[in-house]
Amino acid sequence: MSKIQKWAWFNLTVIALTAICVIALIPVLGKGAMGGFGILGLMGFGVLLCRKKAGEVVMDERDTAIQLKSGRIAFSVFWIAFVIAGVAVSSYYEESGMVPVLLIQAALWCGFMLLSAVQAIATLVQYDRR
Repeated sequence: MSKIQKWAWFNLTVIALTAICVIALIPVLGKGAMGGFGILGLMGFGVLLCRKKAGEVVMDERDTAIQLKSGRIAFSVFWIAFVIAGVAVSSYYEESGMVPVLLIQAALWCGFMLLSAVQAIATLVQYDRR
């Protein structure tokens, strides 16, 4: 398993852990469950999985191509979800014209999680192709 695959699995694990934590905390803490998104900060440690050792190549041309393609796929999915969410929210809150700030904050974090998860999944799928 390459270091990039390990990084993708690490990111997926952190995202799953965050989602489980936030969903589990909603009945207990209500708005305070938003603090569970802080677990996403662990994704910053993923770079430690890609440390270069003496005489080792971390990324070659194939790895770079996979990362670029995964990024394009992730941004495409994110923008489609962003537009759908925007239309859905504006339709739902049409009469009052006011969207709760908590919903906007949660949507930002969920958008980041979606972007990161799709990129990690696309990376893993591309590595599994032979």
